[in-house]
Formats: sequence, structure tokens, C-alpha cells
Amino acid sequence: MIDAHCHLQFEAFDGEREAVICRAADVGVEALVIADYDGARRGMLAELGKTPGVAICVGLHPWALAGMDEQAIGRELQQIGEALRKSEWAAVGECGLDFVRATDADARAEQQRVLEALLDLANVHALPVVLHAVRCHSTLHALLRQRGGCPSGGIMHAYSGSSRQVPLFLMHGLDISVGSRLIRNPEKLRAVVGQVPLDRLHLETDSPDGLVMADSDRAFTEPADVVHIVRAVAEALGLAPETLARRCARNTRELFKLGEGRLGSA
Repeated sequence: MIDAHCHLQFEAFDGEREAVICRAADVGVEALVIADYDGARRGMLAELGKTPGVAICVGLHPWALAGMDEQAIGRELQQIGEALRKSEWAAVGECGLDFVRATDADARAEQQRVLEALLDLANVHALPVVLHAVRCHSTLHALLRQRGGCPSGGIMHAYSGSSRQVPLFLMHGLDISVGSRLIRNPEKLRAVVGQVPLDRLHLETDSPDGLVMADSDRAFTEPADVVHIVRAVAEALGLAPETLARRCARNTRELFKLGEGRLGSA
């Protein structure tokens, strides 16, 4: 199994990152993809990238824009460009559009401007993108169609669009990643994953921000919880969990060029 999207650098994991990684390895998680949020913890993210079985992405989350003026955003984009020239990153992200957080035209235009700048950087460096999309799927589809898609691929992280829209994003070069929110709606889950070729599917926790499993005694999710995603998606597809886990792990390794490093190995 691979957790294709988490935020292990977040404050929720302070003081127990090593234990979290060990718990993930203990349940069979072999690798993690950690997505960026903003510059505040990018140094820690880079350090986590030295851990065997960990891939890291650099980007600017659309939620982070709410507290930034134009100059601050410009500095962030400059820092991301410099980081991409200096270090090894698996992808550009997290980035995207969120029309629940951005409710007026100006805020949505700002999100789109930043997203396009990050898509440009992904193209320059031939990297996949990790896209956040909430209540904006038609707008995002139109933007990607105008730009000619994502040449180096990427994922629609924690997919929340309709099953009818899945083929549109696949056409743009994007894979589909399924998380805890979608598995809470079994009917929609079946409809969505039924539209995704098995070699374009990824599984994720979005920890610590994913929905906590009903039987969990923890206040937030962690990468070990990807086992619940595997079981739910396997049931929706009528596959053995082990078969699905192996196929999705291969997809994630190939997209993010993870190599053969395994979580918890020396």
C-alpha cells in the first residue's frame, strides 16, 4: 500500500512523526507522498523527504492564499521556483481551486492566477501536479482544456467531482485519487471508481485532514488509515484488497517516480 497524499509536516504530527511512520509501516504502508501547503513548514517537508519511502511535493495550497497579499504570494511563487531548481521534488502541489473558501470573483481569480503559475512551473520542470479541487470542477476543466492539460500528468487529489466528470480529467492527463470523504458515500464511490481505469487510480488519507474512521480512537487521521480506503474501494470494485493495493501502489510509484525505497527501511 501507498498513501498517495498526506501532510506529515503539519502541526498535528509534532512530537510523534517517527511513531506515525512506524505505525504506517507496521500495517503494510510502503511509501508516502507528502504534499506542500505553504512556505511555513517547507524546511521540515524537505527533511522528511530524506526518509526512505517518502516522496515530497512543493506547492501552494489555495487555502493559504486567504492570508496573503500580492507581495506575499509573489514571494511564495519565487521560493517555489527556487526550490524546484535546487532540490528533488516528486511533483508540484498541493495547488488548485476551492470555491467554498473563495466565494467572490476576485478571490477565485487569485486562486486561478496562482494555479496557472504553478502549472507553468510543473511544465518547465516536467513534473506531475497534485490538484485540490472543491466545487470548481467545471471551471478547472475549462482551464485545463485551454492549457492543453497536464503534460507530465498528476492526480486529482481527494476526488470530489461527479462520476460524469471523471473522463474529462483523465483526458487532461490526470489520475484520480480516492480518500476518506468519498468512501463515506458508497453509491458515489462505486460510480466514480467505476469510471477510472485501474492503472489511473490512487488511494490516500489526506491526513491529518481526512475524515476519522468511525472505529478510531484518534482525533485525526494518519497514513496507517489508508488500509480503510483500500478495503472500501476494493469492495466497490469487487476486487481483493491485496490486488487493489498492489495495483494502486504501482500507479503511485510510477507517477511520482518513487523507486523501490520502502518506509521504515534503513
